[in-house]
Amino acid sequence: MKKALSLGLYVIVPLTGKDWGFLPAFPAPDCYTQEIEDYGNVGNNVLAFAKTVMKEFAQYNNTLMFTAANELAQLDKNGYAAFPCVKAFVRDLHNHQAECNSTMRRVPLIYSDVDTGGGAARKVVADYLTCALDSEADAVDAYGLNVYSWCDDTYPGDGKADNFQYSPYKDIKEDFKDFSVPFIFSEFGCNLGVFKTKCPYPDGRTWPDVKHFLGEDMGQFMSGAVAFQWSMDKEEYGLTLSPGFLAGQDKLYLLDNYFNLQKVYKKYHVNGTWNAKPSEVDQCSFVPSDVAPMEESSLGWNGGSGTKVQRQRGVDKVVDWSVLPPPATALIGNATLNISECSADPGYAMKIDLTCAAH
Repeated sequence: MKKALSLGLYVIVPLTGKDWGFLPAFPAPDCYTQEIEDYGNVGNNVLAFAKTVMKEFAQYNNTLMFTAANELAQLDKNGYAAFPCVKAFVRDLHNHQAECNSTMRRVPLIYSDVDTGGGAARKVVADYLTCALDSEADAVDAYGLNVYSWCDDTYPGDGKADNFQYSPYKDIKEDFKDFSVPFIFSEFGCNLGVFKTKCPYPDGRTWPDVKHFLGEDMGQFMSGAVAFQWSMDKEEYGLTLSPGFLAGQDKLYLLDNYFNLQKVYKKYHVNGTWNAKPSEVDQCSFVPSDVAPMEESSLGWNGGSGTKVQRQRGVDKVVDWSVLPPPATALIGNATLNISECSADPGYAMKIDLTCAAH
């Protein structure tokens, strides 16, 4: 984290684990209350895991956001019946931050969803996770979409090359142009279609979509984007050849993918119209004058859009999205986590960084 800070890099840190401290794609409330043999209570474990990560990383002023969960419904359709557990998890995390507000900097929480394409599901899930259901504590502070849609050099149409109106991003703009919280592409960057490459990765991706989502087409409501991914692995999305990828390789090599992205990042930027004065950012109270209001819970999740999405996705059990699981109790061994688990950083209140501007 200190090395990242020296390079001017902010970091988004996940709050869930793989083998322990995970949110399972079980229908609610089981995804937060179930006891699993030889594992324990899923809600208690994921909250305990998240609190230990929060305690460690909230002290770094280049921690930009915490990811509450990522692509819960990607590998299991029943993830659509587990979204009430995401809101319960977010609620418990926000309440923990409130309890620790004297010693631990509050870092915004984001959920990252897989882009399911046009249609109701993408926007319904986003509206649900960002709405205040029982209280504002159960709503995420920001929303991310993992988008792999622009897999061609151009989207021609109406006699024009590279026409945004014929691209997959037009529907994304319609869904999120009036969104109530900061919105980012938490992953982007096709390596399919014309960008499919194999080692030694000549030429690389040209990133033709960046000028649209960071430029005039979408830059007014987009708060940024994260290119996937820095390191190279078997999926071959990497911008670099990271050490150990090739036999006998002990150095990092930057690829054309990296240099091509660097060029477009330098050329296109998120709209800066909403930038606050330093004095406003200092208090973390800045809200743009034309920001959309947070949606309230009157959207009718039971029997309404939430039920419809679950049925469309074929979940094993349709659940009531309007009912959240009860609070979890974070346990490590037999000891209940308490205020002593907050980050001991008395100087945190004087650290000014971009997390405030995200609000």
